[in-house]
Amino acid sequence: MDGVVITYSSVYGSSRKYAEKLAERLGIPLSEASCADFHDAGLIVHFGGLYAGSLLGLRSVAGRIPEDASLYIVSVGIADPGEERNARAIDDVVWKHIPDGMRDRVRVFHLRGRLDYPAMTVRHRAMMWMLCRWIMHKESRSHEDQMILDTYGSVVDFMDPGSIEPIASAVEAWRQ
Repeated sequence: MDGVVITYSSVYGSSRKYAEKLAERLGIPLSEASCADFHDAGLIVHFGGLYAGSLLGLRSVAGRIPEDASLYIVSVGIADPGEERNARAIDDVVWKHIPDGMRDRVRVFHLRGRLDYPAMTVRHRAMMWMLCRWIMHKESRSHEDQMILDTYGSVVDFMDPGSIEPIASAVEAWRQ
């Protein structure tokens, strides 16, 4: 079991685009997470979008990987993982789906995606509206809070194709 499988779960496309970029960079086939075959996988790299406190596809992927396979989890969201508070919150989302016996075979990476309000479903726009209302009533706002308010209703793109390089390097090191 020495194969690498790259999977993604995406609603609006940021996770898929990053996964495609990594697959192209490494010459590895790509699968949507629900269709992926992990039979010969020694390493699974899963890209999932962050939505309302969960990472898309992670529960399904983590529940199906072979016993001795490693898992690299790549979260894709709008929050800046460079801010410690955000990174901890994202890590909490990720680690709640990883069984204790598997944690030593898991690495976590965080990338930034994009928000496209005009492309959002009514449900997601309503969730963002409620989030903005909640932020407006906070006594003190973080930089991130203010960014959400300032960009409400527009397209915000933080995608950086070069940010996959640490993930590519980790996969290449695992292959050796």
